[in-house]
Amino acid sequence: MIERFRIATRASGVRRQVFVHIYDDREELARQHTEARNMVYDPAADIAGGVVTQQGFHWPRPDYTPIIVMRLWTGQLTTKTVAHEAVHAAAPLYFMDGIPGWNSRARAHLIGDHEMLAYLVGDIASEVIRNLYKLRLL
Repeated sequence: MIERFRIATRASGVRRQVFVHIYDDREELARQHTEARNMVYDPAADIAGGVVTQQGFHWPRPDYTPIIVMRLWTGQLTTKTVAHEAVHAAAPLYFMDGIPGWNSRARAHLIGDHEMLAYLVGDIASEVIRNLYKLRLL
């Protein structure tokens, strides 16, 4: 890991934090990401970034202060990737603070596989920003 920092938001009405770790070694990132998810590291896995809720998101009720870690690789620091991983970081926070009832039917979608949503947001955000730069509005 070459850098790390913490960001915070109050967009949900509750102050929430995300820890961001930056790696220049993709294999180190992949190893840390899989180990944080209690999985066995597979060098063949195509992991160039990731988000994991390492603590605080437990049944039957989440802790007040979850620990969410976003891992990014210097070889893929793009608007698209950052927006994609931000969706993964925001989904559990949205569920905790915005969806009433831990047993909500939305739970499976917000703490499960939301790759499609992350890719959609990443693609849309990066294309809007690209065009704003092209038009010299940014």
